[in-house]
Amino acid sequence: MKSLMDKLIFIIDDDPFWTAILTQHLNEMGYANIKTFESGELASAEITSNPDLVFLDFQLGSEDGLDVLQQIKGYNPGIGVIFCTGYEDLGVAISAMEYGSLDYLLKGNASKEVVGKIMASLSRNRAFQAF
Repeated sequence: MKSLMDKLIFIIDDDPFWTAILTQHLNEMGYANIKTFESGELASAEITSNPDLVFLDFQLGSEDGLDVLQQIKGYNPGIGVIFCTGYEDLGVAISAMEYGSLDYLLKGNASKEVVGKIMASLSRNRAFQAF
C-alpha cells in the first residue's frame, strides 16, 4: 500500500494561478507526484494512470466539472475526488457529494492549512487508504 505522500494527484483546473497555488501547497506538505491538466478532456486521456486523488474544478471553460466527476467515477469509483470551486452554491456542493466527491473546497478559503486538513482527513479515511 502506498503512503499518502506517494499517491498520484491530478489537479484539473483551467486557472493557472489556482493550479500553481494548490500545487505549491501540496509540494510544501511533501506531495510530489502531481500532474496538472487544463481540462477534463486532457485529464481523461491520462485517467488510465489511475490517480489516487483528483482536485477537480467546477467550471472548466466549456466543460462542467460535475460531468467530469461522473466520468472519473464511471472509469474507477475508487479515485478520490475533491471538488473545487470559487462559487458558494449549495446545489453544486450537494451534487458533487452525490456523484462521489470526498470533499468540497471553496477556492477563496483554500489556504495551506485548509488543504492540509483535507489531506489529513484523507490519511485517516480507511476506504481511501485501501487504494
